Amino acid sequence: MQAQRRRLWLLWLGMLALLAGSAVTPFFVGPTSAPYSDAGIEVLGFVLTLLAMTAGVGSLAVHESLLRAVWGGALDPGSSQGAVRLLRSLLGAWALCLIVGDMGLIRAWAAARPMSAWPYVLAATALLAFHAPRAVVFGGSRPGSPAS
Repeated sequence: MQAQRRRLWLLWLGMLALLAGSAVTPFFVGPTSAPYSDAGIEVLGFVLTLLAMTAGVGSLAVHESLLRAVWGGALDPGSSQGAVRLLRSLLGAWALCLIVGDMGLIRAWAAARPMSAWPYVLAATALLAFHAPRAVVFGGSRPGSPAS
């Protein structure tokens, strides 16, 4: 179980590194002048915000279903099948976090303003921190419940 936790933390750190990479990429790659009009960029920003919110809520839904399965006893993180399902669920939630950050990358590229990616990257970082593989994911006590 300890090796599984270490592996999940390493994967989580890899996702964090990918997110950091998408945060700095607009400073090095992309157009120097905006290829689209200001109105087009604002519409794109609105659409990307909606998509990012959908991906963020989706990651929260994946995380919630994972916790319900662990706490309800339907998923045993110590078993091999449970470990695979745990890994798959966490990777799905983390991928959705990266998608939120990538929405900022798209906006920064379209606007030719690297700083316009930061609201998305900050939201993705907060989501990724929320989805970190803490002990509660491995069947620990629920927050707010008395310790046994």
